[in-house]
Amino acid sequence: MITDMHCHVLPGVDDGPETLEESMQVLREAARQNVGALIVTPHFHPARYQVYASQILDGIGILEEKIREENLSLRLFPGQECYFFSDLIRNLDAGNVLTMAGTRYVLVEFDPGALFSGLRNAVRSLVSSGYYPIIAHYERYQCLQDDSERLTQLRYDGALLQMNFDTLLIKNGLFHKNPWRKLLKAGYVDFLGSDTHGMDFRPPHFDKALAWMRAEVDPWQMETILERNIQMLLGT
Repeated sequence: MITDMHCHVLPGVDDGPETLEESMQVLREAARQNVGALIVTPHFHPARYQVYASQILDGIGILEEKIREENLSLRLFPGQECYFFSDLIRNLDAGNVLTMAGTRYVLVEFDPGALFSGLRNAVRSLVSSGYYPIIAHYERYQCLQDDSERLTQLRYDGALLQMNFDTLLIKNGLFHKNPWRKLLKAGYVDFLGSDTHGMDFRPPHFDKALAWMRAEVDPWQMETILERNIQMLLGT
């Protein structure tokens, strides 16, 4: 069993599923692909998706009821994908915006064109406030494109790095020649998440990504990413 630590499965709150049935389609597929737990991470973006903690907890309750009805072996934990903005830390401190499963870990995203200096300042601000920032889908940021030196600097500042499972499967286009596989094998990935938004928009492909990892990645490294680091997020 694996844990998906970055997914958009709550219905009607952000750009993920619109209906409860669409949410359940994703959860059924996740269970089929041997997922045992999900940290649900709706967006909080002050200009687009202002999803607050109470909405997430209510939504999880509704999904958990359906999960029990269908006898799916899934556990749900609350979290959030937080766009970094000037008032994020105050909202985290107040409990308006959620950390990952009640820990001090925060899944934080940025504009794809953000400056590297901006990322470093955000990481330092979160760390100095007692949080452990996880940079969401770090492969999307132009300032980090195949740059292990900058990734090392962010790690030094206290950041952790999350990559999407699907990124490991991309061979052409934006991620030509897929340097991200190389970075994962070199140790520049702390977490993998699906970032699924539904069965039509970024559906889960855990099985295909894991098949590549089993063939290409050291078993100890796989265990670290998929189990040991996840245990930190779940406080276990």
